[in-house]
Amino acid sequence: MLFLRLFGSALLLRATSVWGNGMSGNKCSTGRWKYLTQKEATDLDIDLFNEYKFSVDQLMELAGLSVAAAVAKTYPPHTHESALIICGPGNNGGDGLVAARHMALFGYTVAVHYPKRTAKPLYENLLEQCKRFDVRIIDELPPATELKNSYKVLVDALFGFSFKPPVREQLKPALDALINSDVPVCSVDIPSGWDVENGPGSEPALKPSLLISLSAPKLCAQPQYLQDAKHYLGGRFLPPGIIAKYNLTLPPYPGQEQMKPALLHFHINQAGIDLNTEIPLQADAMSMPGDRSLKDERRNLYICVRVEELG
Repeated sequence: MLFLRLFGSALLLRATSVWGNGMSGNKCSTGRWKYLTQKEATDLDIDLFNEYKFSVDQLMELAGLSVAAAVAKTYPPHTHESALIICGPGNNGGDGLVAARHMALFGYTVAVHYPKRTAKPLYENLLEQCKRFDVRIIDELPPATELKNSYKVLVDALFGFSFKPPVREQLKPALDALINSDVPVCSVDIPSGWDVENGPGSEPALKPSLLISLSAPKLCAQPQYLQDAKHYLGGRFLPPGIIAKYNLTLPPYPGQEQMKPALLHFHINQAGIDLNTEIPLQADAMSMPGDRSLKDERRNLYICVRVEELG
């Protein structure tokens, strides 16, 4: 058991009754994240290209590295040694190709399924790089029910925030595999098939176990849509001017990390906590910085706590 006043693993656990004035109803205040609409996400990318002179391949490399790091943090190669990255024809698929290369370097056995390839030098080069790093390219997917026999984790890089239904026939088998496989799915920026602003929509819908939001989270990344999925923020490349223009409220990245756990809103049963009282907490509370809803077993209530890195 851990205690409220315990120091450990370079993290400090603090009770959030100090946020008492910032609580609304029965939710812990986490700074009110800004979630982007589809138009805002598109405009932000355009600004990065036009005003801040980023190139597509530059952003793709940073995003793909963030994705690979988040997957490795959640499903490390010593427990999930084999990974399949399912890539679409757009920039999201390019992020997936970059992630595949980095995951190979991280120690995974990696395969890529790329059913609709983009005939542009950037994507052709990324695919060739994957091959040179011993990433296997598979043209046909096994049945969804058999994916678990070959892979321990899937990366969903099929559709990004520009997706609009319906799904093309050529890509339906890939999306069906993501939806129906009994393997953890890590989605890049947007769970494929979801409405960017309104979430999963009608069933059957993809239920990722991990979402890596890039740049800033989109509206579909709100907790009511993600439910129990883990959520990371990746893509540590936003200039201060972009953050100000889009009024982004984003948590700081720890140290030199390229990704970090996202802070979520949690329901609690009681707001008032005595800071001088030691409270036994769940052991995984110290695993990552961020806000947590944790159960005080002694008093049978849920409290909101914040885990922070010590400077």
